[in-house]
Amino acid sequence: LGRTLTGLQHSFVAMAMTAMDMLIPDSDEEAETLGFRSLGGLKAPSQQDWASALLFEGHDETPLPARRGQVRQMTMEVQQDDGDPSLFLVDGKDKSWFLQKGGIAFERSSPSRFRLDVVFQGGPRSRFGDDYAELSRADQADTINWLLAVGVARGDSELTGYRDCKSSGFYFILHLNYRRTHWRIICSPHNAELEDTDGTLFSCDPQDEDLFELEASEGQTLSVEFADNELWLLDGDRRRARGHWVFDGETVPVGKLPPGEYYPAVLTSNCPTAFNAR
Repeated sequence: LGRTLTGLQHSFVAMAMTAMDMLIPDSDEEAETLGFRSLGGLKAPSQQDWASALLFEGHDETPLPARRGQVRQMTMEVQQDDGDPSLFLVDGKDKSWFLQKGGIAFERSSPSRFRLDVVFQGGPRSRFGDDYAELSRADQADTINWLLAVGVARGDSELTGYRDCKSSGFYFILHLNYRRTHWRIICSPHNAELEDTDGTLFSCDPQDEDLFELEASEGQTLSVEFADNELWLLDGDRRRARGHWVFDGETVPVGKLPPGEYYPAVLTSNCPTAFNAR
């Protein structure tokens, strides 16, 4: 105990303390129920940061995986299935907040209008709602697919796998609640707002409580659609919300993205995840 920690040990301690500091229940009420308030470092949604960077030493020196199927870019953290090039997997340990670990950009059908569909996979490891509630505690702990970011990456950006959600483009971050019944959704960058199809605006500040929610279900197709320089989130074939983005020093119509080249993209988190994207 009296030995001095090496720099590497300090790094692991700092990462562990940061991860513990960001673990969250779904609400302040659940935090009270689960006894989280007695552990002062744990934070409820109103106190969390949904999008942070997971740094990897030597990341830039590691060769990128070969591109197959529709993939335009893919970082080293993501595994593409050998038999199905639309199936992607990433491992991880944290399901409570968006700590980026991987990114994929895809080719598009048209520069002015395109769509990317995402369907989560995992069978018995990816149950929702009542089906999830009926699982044993061990099976619930083994459940995957809690977090994902979908959106567009700028054509001139290169995905890093750990710092893309605030720098490479525009994204919707999807986070399942504790019971896996609803997705809580915010935009990144967070200074944007979400507008639903009724015209109601929702904050994308991770510290706010009243965020946009979407019902979650097994086999659900969630999509990002780029059309008329707008970015929409779809549930099945139904548009549910679009981003209202903020730009310093640029005059851009409300709800639009600046003129430019964009490609559909998915950012994965440090959480076990399996999904088809096409």
